[in-house]
Amino acid sequence: MALLETVGEVLFEKTIFGIPNIVVGVAAVAAAPVVVPALRPVTKAIVKGGIIAADRTKATLGSVAERTKGAFSEAGERWGDLIAEARAEVYGAAASTPAQTIAPEVAETQAG
Repeated sequence: MALLETVGEVLFEKTIFGIPNIVVGVAAVAAAPVVVPALRPVTKAIVKGGIIAADRTKATLGSVAERTKGAFSEAGERWGDLIAEARAEVYGAAASTPAQTIAPEVAETQAG
């Protein structure tokens, strides 16, 4: 019952000009067919601005993504080169001893 009393109070509460809220709501619904078409150009301009902003953001993020992908690719290549050099040093120095074709600390464990 309290909810209905609250809704009733809100509907018939007076606005600043002394007009009940329900009258303002009914007037807004009645004026909508006249007001909405008048706002169409403004609404369309806002939508166009949003489309342009979205396209520019997409283009900017796309170029950032490409640069980032290139940087990670280059970092991956450098990391791979570093690992290859380290392996060459580990395996190249131990090539004379067959037991040392693996890491030196593992070869020591197997030999001992």
